Amino acid sequence: MNRKDAFTEEREALSHFALEGEPLSLTPCTAGLINTTFFVHTDRADYVLQKINTRVFERPAEVMANIALVTGHLAAKGLPTLSFLSTREGALFLENKSGVWRVSRRERGKSYDSVTADLFENAARAFGAFQKALSDFDAGRLYETIPDFHNTPKRLAHLMKTAEADPLARASSCRDLLDFCKSRAPAASLLTDGLADGSLPLRVVHNDTKVNNVLFDETGAGLVLDLDTVMPGSILFDFGDAVRSGASTRPEGALDFENIRLDKTLYAAFLKGFLEGADGSLCQKELALLPHSAFVIALELGCRFLDDYLAGDTYFRTTYRGENLDRARGQLILAADIESQLEELSALTERCL
Repeated sequence: MNRKDAFTEEREALSHFALEGEPLSLTPCTAGLINTTFFVHTDRADYVLQKINTRVFERPAEVMANIALVTGHLAAKGLPTLSFLSTREGALFLENKSGVWRVSRRERGKSYDSVTADLFENAARAFGAFQKALSDFDAGRLYETIPDFHNTPKRLAHLMKTAEADPLARASSCRDLLDFCKSRAPAASLLTDGLADGSLPLRVVHNDTKVNNVLFDETGAGLVLDLDTVMPGSILFDFGDAVRSGASTRPEGALDFENIRLDKTLYAAFLKGFLEGADGSLCQKELALLPHSAFVIALELGCRFLDDYLAGDTYFRTTYRGENLDRARGQLILAADIESQLEELSALTERCL
C-alpha cells in the first residue's frame, strides 16, 4: 500500500490485524451512514475495515460479542456468514486513541437499494433462512446493546411526555398526529406484551431488515449483512420493519402523502420468501401477528420521528426545518393504511401458510 497516502490512522489500525498478504490499497466506501468503512486490497485477499461509530454504538464490546456469537453459530453449521478477524492479540476489535476498529473479509456479491417483487422475495428468503438457522440459538445469551430499541409502548409514552412538555411550542402543529398515536396505545403493546408473557418466543433479531442489507450472489442467494443491531427480541420486529420499509409505495421521507400506502403485491412477495426461508420455524402466534407487526413498527417509527421533531431534531439528521414532522406524517399515514388493510392482509397470510 502506498505509504504516502493520507490514511495514517487506518494503516495503523490495520497493522494490528493478521491480514493475508501485503496491503496494496485502501479505498473509502461511500455507502452507509453510521460507521466509517474502507475496502482493503492485498496481494492475496480483500477485506473491509470499519471504524465503529461509538456515538451510536456506545458499547462496542457488546456489539462485537453479539456478532461473534451469531456468526460463530452460523459458521458451525456450515452456513455462509460474515467473517471477522481478531487482532494479533486475539481481541474481537481494536480500540486505540483514534477510535474502535474491526476488520472482516470482504464478501462478493451485489446489494440493491430499490425494490422489485422478485428482489424483495429473495431478500425475505435470506432473512427467513437467517432466522431458521438461529432458531436453536439461546437469544438470552445476547446483549441488549440498544435498550428498548423496539419497545413501542415506551416510544409512545416518551412521545406523549415530550408533547406535554412541548419545549419548542411545536405540539400545536401536529395535534392530529399526536391524537392518532395516543389512540393506538393498545395496539402499540401487541409485540412487547407477547414477549413479556412468553406467548412470543425470544429470538435472535437482526433489527435492520432492509433489502440493502442482503448481498446477492449470481444465483440470487442472499447473505445477510450489517449485524451491528443483532439483539434478543421478537422475529416480528424484523418482519414488520422489512414490510414497513420495503412494501411502502413511497420511500421514507416522501412528501406526496396522498400516494403513501402499503403495496399488497410487495407484502405478498416478502411473506412468501420469508416463510420459505424460515421453513416452519415460526409459532402460530408469530404467524398470526405477521401483518400486525408491520403496523406496530410503522407506528413506532412515526412516534420516534414526531418525538424528535417536538424535542428540536436532536437525534435524526435533518436537511430542512420540519423534516422530522414530514417523516412522522408519512410513517403514520402508512401505519393507518396498514391498519385499514389488516383483515385483508391476515387473509392473504392465511392463504400462504
